[in-house]
Amino acid sequence: MAHVWLSMRLMLILEKVPVILEAQEIKVRPEVTGYLGHDVTLPCQFIPGAKGANITQVQWDLKPPEGERILIIVFSVTHGSIAHDTFLKERVKMAEQSLIIRDVNMTDAGLYTCSIATFPSGSFEGTINLVVQGLITVVFPLPEQMPLSSGVVSAIVIAVLLLLVIMAAIAYLIFIRRCVFVCVCLCESDVFA
Repeated sequence: MAHVWLSMRLMLILEKVPVILEAQEIKVRPEVTGYLGHDVTLPCQFIPGAKGANITQVQWDLKPPEGERILIIVFSVTHGSIAHDTFLKERVKMAEQSLIIRDVNMTDAGLYTCSIATFPSGSFEGTINLVVQGLITVVFPLPEQMPLSSGVVSAIVIAVLLLLVIMAAIAYLIFIRRCVFVCVCLCESDVFA
């Protein structure tokens, strides 16, 4: 009976103590799609948990579909950021723990691993599969330029000539009307004079 009483008392005491169990982990997306010629961000976020671990180093590696694992970029609290001599060197940078790749190429596809070393908690990893796709471009062919037939050319010439005749006739009528108006005005002034 004393054993049961002690167990119940221990449970009551533990029930009153707030327990904070937040896991330390890396949050990454399992797959990210990048588009040819555009920038892509591979998100990586360290969740420190209750212990408050400090990040000492962040490292990104690439495992291409065919080939060996490549060290891309390393950030150290004491030494800063260093991009290693790879085909990605001029196109990568880090924003906090995430990796940004500029002007994505097909060769950039593969498994990217974000490794974060912390003190005192140790190291954590997360892997993202980068899929690279081209933008879909729809091309409409231009219609073939066909030469105009003699009938169409004749119709255009006749229409232009007809338009010129109409414009000349309108100009003539305006001129005649003005002349008639001037003559009438002069005649009336002679009659009254």
